[in-house]
Amino acid sequence: MSFVASALVLASGFSAQAEGTPVCAAPSELTRAGFTLPRLAKSLAAKKPTTVLVLNSSSLAKKSALKGGAEKDAPRTFPSFLEETLRTRYPDGGVVVTTHNEPRATAEAILADLPGVLAQARPALVIWQTGTYDAILGADTSAFSDAVNTGIGFIHDAGADAIVVSPQFSPRTAIAIDVAPYANALAWAARSSGIPFFDRYDIMQFWASEGIFDFDTARPSPSQFEDVHRCIGRLLVGMIVDGVDTRALGSR
Repeated sequence: MSFVASALVLASGFSAQAEGTPVCAAPSELTRAGFTLPRLAKSLAAKKPTTVLVLNSSSLAKKSALKGGAEKDAPRTFPSFLEETLRTRYPDGGVVVTTHNEPRATAEAILADLPGVLAQARPALVIWQTGTYDAILGADTSAFSDAVNTGIGFIHDAGADAIVVSPQFSPRTAIAIDVAPYANALAWAARSSGIPFFDRYDIMQFWASEGIFDFDTARPSPSQFEDVHRCIGRLLVGMIVDGVDTRALGSR
């Protein structure tokens, strides 16, 4: 039996994929929360509006210009799939996913603005993607880990839970940019702070090795971008549900 057959979990456990689209699957050890999300759970249980903040992300809805001044919808990114699936899973109260993007910002650089961003958004959960620009700059991994821990402290002080997300995996840039040490530093920072770690790097590497997605081709399928983001969004929801459902965590 292949590793795929023995170690996969369907994204979020909600519904099967539509015919012809990749199965949103990953090894279960990469998708379990491991820690609870008590602040988010409290907000959802109260059935009141709940904000999830995705940090260092592109906007939910972008437009791209066409010749002649027309516009078209840009491909959807994972926050939109995250919001869509969370609203289905938690229909009462209303879940809103908002984003804050600081391009080319290291983990340390974003700390200056983070308290203000949190005060404005007032999230119950922050999903923090970080490490990519640190890797590009070759930042010290210990300093990176310290900055992440400081940021997690800011998030908790603001009354929100946190999930940290590792950089993306790309075989085409792996030779020039070594992301793995920063993904490892994130894993340790998350563990020491008692929060879930979404290992996007290993998940995407798994997809590549199992042929679920081809990240090495110069001409990916037209749907691959959205398919990847759809899977990331659904797997994140699975981790969130796992963290919210404290009874399930306690039974393991």
